[in-house]
Amino acid sequence: MRGLPALFALLLATGCIAPPPPAERAADAVRELNLAARFGRTELAGGLTADSARKGFLERRASWGRDIRVVDVELAGFDMSAKDRVRVEVDYAWTRMDEGQLRTTRVAQEWRDTGRGFKLVSEQRSGGDLGLFGEPVPATEPVKRRDVQFATKVIQ
Repeated sequence: MRGLPALFALLLATGCIAPPPPAERAADAVRELNLAARFGRTELAGGLTADSARKGFLERRASWGRDIRVVDVELAGFDMSAKDRVRVEVDYAWTRMDEGQLRTTRVAQEWRDTGRGFKLVSEQRSGGDLGLFGEPVPATEPVKRRDVQFATKVIQ
């Protein structure tokens, strides 16, 4: 009985603790991909996509940092239907570089455990504003505001 704490301490020190559960590994991969894409680290984000989905993933984000600025990314939903499948809802707050209007888009992502970790296999816009993935959207007209300054009066 005395050797049990020492054995546990030895296992802890050598890193022989059980790997994280699938839900934790999936959540880590989802966060890593979406944050990397937000900050323009496409090589890292592309590495977290399945081979069959990588080309489309990179094409959808081609205008990020050039025409579109992603302001925030938030995980809105996480549904693990099986230990190797995850459906995620991600909210993006973004703006076009040529205007100041903040837009939001929700994206549904499908993830699978490929044996080498969880990889993004598909995604599509599920709600919110068009334009995040390069869809053609006309720019909004600037709001015309009337001059609200007070007339200048000179007192002599």
